[in-house]
Amino acid sequence: MPDRSDEIFLLGTDSLRPLPARPMRIGLFGKTLEDALQSLLQNYPQIIPGKQIDPVSEEPPRFVLLRREMPIGGWSLDHLYVDQRATLTLVETKLIQNPESRREVIGQIIEYAANAVELWEIGRTRQYAVEFWSNQGKNLDEVLLAEFGDLEIEAFWNTVEANLKAGRIRMIIASDELRPEVRRMIEYLNTEMKNAEILGLEIKCYGDENVSDENTPVVLVPRLVGKTNTTSSSQQTPSLTLWLPERLRAAYQQLTDERLRERLLTVLNWAMSNKFFMEARAQFPGFGLQGKNKSRIISFFSNGVLSVYLNEKCYLDGAEERDRLCDDLKKLGLLNEDLDPKTVVSNRNLTRKITELTEEDLQKFCELYSKYCGK
Repeated sequence: MPDRSDEIFLLGTDSLRPLPARPMRIGLFGKTLEDALQSLLQNYPQIIPGKQIDPVSEEPPRFVLLRREMPIGGWSLDHLYVDQRATLTLVETKLIQNPESRREVIGQIIEYAANAVELWEIGRTRQYAVEFWSNQGKNLDEVLLAEFGDLEIEAFWNTVEANLKAGRIRMIIASDELRPEVRRMIEYLNTEMKNAEILGLEIKCYGDENVSDENTPVVLVPRLVGKTNTTSSSQQTPSLTLWLPERLRAAYQQLTDERLRERLLTVLNWAMSNKFFMEARAQFPGFGLQGKNKSRIISFFSNGVLSVYLNEKCYLDGAEERDRLCDDLKKLGLLNEDLDPKTVVSNRNLTRKITELTEEDLQKFCELYSKYCGK
């Protein structure tokens, strides 16, 4: 007999069809029950219910998998995700039948988070994620852009680093069913944490009890544990801002470094007048220049850093055009002579900040990019 205390209902034109809860089946997505749950989370990040995590937001978190089996010290985290606000989300999976689904899993994921703050800085997170997606035959930047829209990639990863350093991190324990003692601990810890948050995620499976064919559709229902009204406001991650020209000008006027302020405003006005400007969506002010392929080919950050994009797909004539640009930048002393652009996955910071350029250098820089931007 099915358990009538846990079922959902499918409403037809003249009938109500109950679908009782059923175990996460072997063969549904993996070779074992635990592998089925992990494969589900890898293949379908949208199963993590962003609207339940942030129910009052007009743009609740959406997730991109950065890596499965993420190295952390001598251990391995089941899944690492990032959302559009550049917040890392650590996910550890445990089935209720697993003895570790009790209190041990709480300590385990907190230990992972504590080590992540120290071990994943200085671009380590990005490096691991690039490696994972390369093995899948995909480009990480393209995966992020496909889910999150037009991101300023370098600014996005800078925000990831800033959030990690500040301890703004999300931990999720995913299971087919969370034990009562685990639920209580999650709810308690989440009310006490300031920047980080820890949540439980139950993914229940519903379907006809008599159907054993693994190709028969089943209904998956994610339920979040640990989010309360008291934690919603205190653990908000700063949202990403769309930096349009007027907002940029206002932000630059607040800079105390006069040389930095003048240089950024000069390049911004030049980019606008020539229709080279590309807005950025990031935590801190920034913008880019649009190449002939309508892709971003360089970014300007509010700390004066200049970051050039070296993926051949950003350029209308591909690798040939990219290599010409690199040669021109090397002649200006803005790229290391021994840099091989083919070895760069996405972008590389120029050797000098915008404040380190002379007036003549800045003029030559703008003249150079005029050849690679626009129509």
